[in-house]
Amino acid sequence: MANALYPKLALTNLGKNKSTYFPYMLTSIVCIMTYYIMQSIAMNEGLMEVPGAAIAMTIFFLGTGIIAVFCIALMFYTNSFLIKRRKKELGLYCVLGMEKRHVALVLFFETLFTAIACLALGLVFGVLFSKLLFMALLYLLDFATPLAFSVSVPSLVTTVVLFACIYGATLLYNMVHIRLANPVELLHGGQKGEKEPKTSWLLTFVGLAALAGGYFIAVYFKSPLNALLLFFVAVFLVILGTFCLFTAGSIALLKALRRRKNFYYRPNNFIAVSGMMYRMKQNAAGLAAICILSTMVLVTISTTVSLYMGRNDMVTSMYPREICSNSTAAENAPAVQDAFAQSTRALGLEIKNPIAGRSRSLNVISVDGSYEDAPASVSSGEVVAVSLVPLSDYNSTFGTNFQLASGEALAYPTGNFVLSDTVTLGGQAVHIAQRLDESPYIGSGNYTAITGLILVVPDEEATSLYRAMGGTQEQFAYSAAFDVDATPEQIAALQEDLWTRLNGICGIYARSELYTEWNAMYGSFLFLGIFLGCLFLMATVLIIYYKQISEGYEDHDRFRIMQQVGMSRKEVKRAINKQILLVFFLPLLMAALHMVFAFEIICNMLLVFGMVNRLLFFGCTAVTFLIFAAAYVVVYRITARTYYRLVEA
Repeated sequence: MANALYPKLALTNLGKNKSTYFPYMLTSIVCIMTYYIMQSIAMNEGLMEVPGAAIAMTIFFLGTGIIAVFCIALMFYTNSFLIKRRKKELGLYCVLGMEKRHVALVLFFETLFTAIACLALGLVFGVLFSKLLFMALLYLLDFATPLAFSVSVPSLVTTVVLFACIYGATLLYNMVHIRLANPVELLHGGQKGEKEPKTSWLLTFVGLAALAGGYFIAVYFKSPLNALLLFFVAVFLVILGTFCLFTAGSIALLKALRRRKNFYYRPNNFIAVSGMMYRMKQNAAGLAAICILSTMVLVTISTTVSLYMGRNDMVTSMYPREICSNSTAAENAPAVQDAFAQSTRALGLEIKNPIAGRSRSLNVISVDGSYEDAPASVSSGEVVAVSLVPLSDYNSTFGTNFQLASGEALAYPTGNFVLSDTVTLGGQAVHIAQRLDESPYIGSGNYTAITGLILVVPDEEATSLYRAMGGTQEQFAYSAAFDVDATPEQIAALQEDLWTRLNGICGIYARSELYTEWNAMYGSFLFLGIFLGCLFLMATVLIIYYKQISEGYEDHDRFRIMQQVGMSRKEVKRAINKQILLVFFLPLLMAALHMVFAFEIICNMLLVFGMVNRLLFFGCTAVTFLIFAAAYVVVYRITARTYYRLVEA
């Protein structure tokens, strides 16, 4: 009979604490569901039939690891809130005669029942929604053929094992916590408030310096490769600066407001400022976490959506026609053109929109204002790719009739290259006669994302400038491309036939093949980005909800005393509203500030992936922020009602 007491007591406790346990269980169910879905997709053998599956599978396995780490952190956070709220209840058990091992048994059964319920519901919803999301993924990957779908037993086992370990770890943490505390501490643990913290000018300075350093990196470094390498350094500095400023800087600001007597000694301001300061140390960590998670939602969704929406433009910029070829020797031009004609004729296809031309390319660095050949030891972030196109080839290919004097050029900058009126190549000054709107380079792999400069120069100067910069190749490179109306099977056959006829004298590339690979990669990025964005949003909502509940319990007695000493209900509510608005929307405003400074470095990072459309990324970021802000306001209204209900109870 004694053994049956603890399970019954555990069930009773779960029912009585439903206001705090329900969000915890809902979070657990969503975590279990999302982890199972990602794991089942990553282990789905049918996905290997999708073109570009290797890239997609790598992304999903990486996403599975990220979700696992995030779920562990989120569940430990919610568990720590639960155990704090229940300290008084558990302390009462000890006072009434229960030993700590009996309390541990109650916690064990509570954790067991919670784990069984959450695992069962999470896996059921995971199996139901995995089919739907798998179909959505195939749509994003542009794969129309239906694939066989089944319940993944290995994914079920992996999910159960992972979350059983998480529940076991949280139970162990709770038991150790109860074991080390005495009953009196437990009785008063839930009522412990934060002492007014002292102003830490050192921490405030560290926060300002870290935030300034992160913003400086984000704005100053223009090279796409440098942006990619330094992005995580900037992220670390911004996270450090955010936590320090919310923890120490906010206290310094509140004390500065308190010193302003005209502002502070007003009923609403007095309550808002003093109330926030009283427990700011506890609030600051939650506010900083909300700010960082909000920024993560904005960055993750805006970047993946913009990459997916811009994938067609990126492929077209790299491959101007359906079939493209690159040869390192212009003497191969007749053989390439003959192969084009013979292969298309053999397959019953017609060449459309043919283009061809010569060029010379070299990776250079700026030396005292002049671009010279880049040594092997130089940092990749300093390299500029310069391509020289003879004027006659450009006029012939694009049907123009430009005339250039000696020392003049038409210019098309790529990436973050800053174009001036004059460019010095190997000590020779070149005047920019006109800036081109479209790339004059026609070869495959026209990677306009990399910082560089494409110049159309008089024919005789294409070689002299190349030699002046330190180039050593004897011949021009030769590129040719054409469009063709053909099925994917015919394009694959044409590509193979051209490889055979040309016998390796040049590379043959199909634009549709790259599109398939990029569609798989960016479709997977988008799927994972939305997935992670929803997880981050859920964590943000959860932290906000628990924060409001925690403050509601703490403020209940405090505001009741204010009413007893003469403040009206209206004045109390106005003071509450001001405090909640200030605390609640500060993280959103800070996240918006982070995004403003992060815009430049993210744009530079996207250049590495071939994304050059800044306007598209700006639009995706703006729309994402507006949707997120609307969701944030909805969460504010819902949680504020819960807070008011607790305070006024």
